[in-house]
Parts: sequence; C-alpha cells; structure tokens
Amino acid sequence: MSNSRSDVLAAARAILAEHSLADLTMRRLATDLGVRPNALYWHFPNKQTMLAALADDILDAVAVPAEGSAPERIRRVATAMRAALLAVPDSAEIVSSAWASGLSTRSTVETIVTVASDGGLDERTAAGVATAVCQLTIGLTIEEQTRTQMERLGVTGPSGRDFDGEFEDGLDVIVSGAHARTTLTAD
Repeated sequence: MSNSRSDVLAAARAILAEHSLADLTMRRLATDLGVRPNALYWHFPNKQTMLAALADDILDAVAVPAEGSAPERIRRVATAMRAALLAVPDSAEIVSSAWASGLSTRSTVETIVTVASDGGLDERTAAGVATAVCQLTIGLTIEEQTRTQMERLGVTGPSGRDFDGEFEDGLDVIVSGAHARTTLTAD
C-alpha cells in the first residue's frame, strides 16, 4: 500500500517527537514508512519542500478568530501559533527555515496582517505587527525548544526561565504598541 503525503508528514512529526530535527532525514523517513527513499520524491522533490509542507501542516492548526477586538484576535492567533509550535519538537526551527526559503505559505503572517488591518492599521504597519508577532513567537519558541532538548540530553540544567511569561510580556508590548498607533492615527 502506498503512502500519502499526509502519511509522510505524520511520520516526520513522529520522528521529531521521538528524536530531533537532526534525525529527520529522507532515508530515515522512508525506513519508518517501509518504503525506499525515492518513493518519497513522488510527494516532495527534495527535503526542503517536505520541511516546508511540514511547516504549513504544523501551522494549519492556527485559525482566524472571527470574534473580538483586533488586539484580542492578534493575541489569539499568536497564542495558537505558539501552541502549535510547542506541540512538535524543533518545529519553530522548521517554520523559520521554511519561511526563509520561501517554500511555505506563511498563512499565519497573512492572518495577522488581515486582523491588524481590520483593526484600523494601514497595510505597512499591519505587516510590521505580523513580523513582530511571528518573530517573537518563532524566536522564543526556538530558544525554549532548544533549551528543553539540552535539558533532556543532560547538557545543562533547568534554566528557570518563564518562557510563557516572556511570551506574554513581549506580545503585550507589540499588541499595545499597535493599538496605541491606531489610537494616535485616529486622533
């Protein structure tokens, strides 16, 4: 029986959950799926496109909130993005790389731009808010996931950092600043 694209992405997630991004090779993925490595190229022309599809798959859980003020909606998108990333080890690094390569959809960025624009921000400022929110979320999550792995491997002890608190504080600064900007431009 052949594997679907979804099967390949699920197997990639399983490797990440059990091991790490360094262990996610096309050869290992094929072995776990019980196929030859060239069978994976039916779905993905190379590893980078597979990782980009995986990034999109991970962030598919981030929905556009329909209700609430723009600041509340931006917070919900950012919180959902962080939760989706934290659910899959090393996923923040995967998303960052996929976005940098231009191979993924960046739909979460578009969602935040839309919500910020709906809240009264001009297109450029809305894009700036999306960049700030996504970079805070990805960057802090990379640090947290790296630290978790280092602790798991016994490389270092607990950091004592409050990553949730840091995320909330950073998000508050971004959202409050964006809201203040709409208030200032409305005056």
